[in-house]
Amino acid sequence: MAKTDTDTSPAESDASKKKKTVFSLNDMVSHVRRNDLTRANRFACYINGPRGIDADEREMSMMVEEVAVPGLNLTYTPVKIGPWTENRVSNMEFYGDTAAITFLTDTDWNARQYFESWMKEIVDPVTKEVKFYGDYTGEITIYSLNRQDEIIGEWTLHEAFPRILSLTPLGHSAGEGVARMTVTFSFLKWKPGEKGDRRSLLGQILNLRFGTLEGQLKNSIKNTIDDLVDDTIDKIF
Repeated sequence: MAKTDTDTSPAESDASKKKKTVFSLNDMVSHVRRNDLTRANRFACYINGPRGIDADEREMSMMVEEVAVPGLNLTYTPVKIGPWTENRVSNMEFYGDTAAITFLTDTDWNARQYFESWMKEIVDPVTKEVKFYGDYTGEITIYSLNRQDEIIGEWTLHEAFPRILSLTPLGHSAGEGVARMTVTFSFLKWKPGEKGDRRSLLGQILNLRFGTLEGQLKNSIKNTIDDLVDDTIDKIF
C-alpha cells in the first residue's frame, strides 16, 4: 500500500512531541542588544549622615570603591502537618547589619576622620554615654548607572549608622598600593527607588535621573534598528 502524506513513522511522531524551551538563544541575544546588561562598575553611592558632623559628604561619597545592593531574607518555621513538613514564613529580614562599604583613602584621611567623628557622635569615647537613636542615624543611597551615567536602579538604607570601622593595613610590601578602609553599617530597612521620571529628592539634587529625553530617543532608535536586524537574520537563516 502506498504511503500517504499524512503517514508518519513512530520516530517522527516522537520527535514532534518533544518539548521545546520557552526561549531561544536568539531571543536572549536580542534582549541583551535592546536592553544591555547592568555593569558592576557603573554605580554611585551617596552618604547622608546625621547633623553635627563637619564634613563634605559629597567628597565622602566620591571615595566609595565598592558597595553591595542590599538583600532580603525570609525567615521560616518548619510546621509538621501529618506526614508532611511545611516551611511557613514568619518574618522578613533586611540584612540590617551587613552593609559593608569600602572607601579609598586620600592623603588627608578625610574619610576615616568622618566616620570616626560619626561614631563618636553615637558613643562618647570618654564617658561611654550613648546618644539618642534619632540623633545619630542617617541614610545611604545606592545608585546603579548605565553607560550614560543615568540611574537605572536606586536603593536607600534608612536609619543607618556605622558600627564597625575596620583596620586599615599599611605595609612596605604593598608598594604604591592605595590604602583602603571598610565600614560596616547597621540599618533598619531599605527601600527601592521608583523608576520612570519620579526621582527621589536626593536624585534630583544630584541631577541623576532615570533616563533623559535624549537618552530615551537614542534607546528607541537603537531598539528599532536591532529589531530590524534580528528580523532580517531570522528570515535569512
